[in-house]
Amino acid sequence: MKKGQTTIFIILAIVIVIIIALFLFLKDTTEDRGRNYFVEQGLQPSINNVQNFIVDCLEINAKDAVVKIGIQGGYFNKPSNFFDMQWAFIPYYYDQGTFLQPTQQQIETELSNYVDSNMEKCLSKIEFKNLELKYQPSSTKATIQPSFVRFTSKLPTIIEHEGNTVIFDLDQHPVAINSSLKEIIEVATFITNSHKENPDLMCINCITELAKERKLYVDFIAFEEDTTLVMILENRTMEHPYIFEFLNRYTV
Repeated sequence: MKKGQTTIFIILAIVIVIIIALFLFLKDTTEDRGRNYFVEQGLQPSINNVQNFIVDCLEINAKDAVVKIGIQGGYFNKPSNFFDMQWAFIPYYYDQGTFLQPTQQQIETELSNYVDSNMEKCLSKIEFKNLELKYQPSSTKATIQPSFVRFTSKLPTIIEHEGNTVIFDLDQHPVAINSSLKEIIEVATFITNSHKENPDLMCINCITELAKERKLYVDFIAFEEDTTLVMILENRTMEHPYIFEFLNRYTV
């Protein structure tokens, strides 16, 4: 029994380290890409290059949104029921008879909110003499599709540089982020709905087969005495393993 408990703690510790690493990667890349964009690319701040940078801001934040939404089980903002890890949180999808899983539409809203909350921070990195940007807060719509998530952001921007003025509208430049998020939501929904039939039993073979069909992996980890951490993983669409996680709490 002690050996089994030790194994669980080791696995949980590894999981936490991976999540923290992804979280720090998310933070660092967002800041560095914006701050050093023109220097790293060896570009002058022409109007065309500024337009490209605005599109890059959307792509950077869209990719980061997909990563963070995975770590936090489909949420950017905290839901009503979650486990707080201080630097992030894990939501409950099933809590002693209560079903709390967000819908795909709700997750799309959370993705959109993440981008809108971070676009201005990215755009503020553009600071050059004789160049001025004027814009209102962005309004982003995320759409989860098979194998990717599409982000379209309304952000009319006035670019003034060396006597030239251009109005650039970002909604003409949507970005698509490779992602298995739709397939992951399907597996998460199957797991959650299985509790409606019998909260004490789950068909692990059914879940494994469903995940395999979608080229996903599912792990169930004892989180607390009455709680299971569900992790759905894939390593095909991004440069690092993608993690989507949530908690199920049972009546003991």
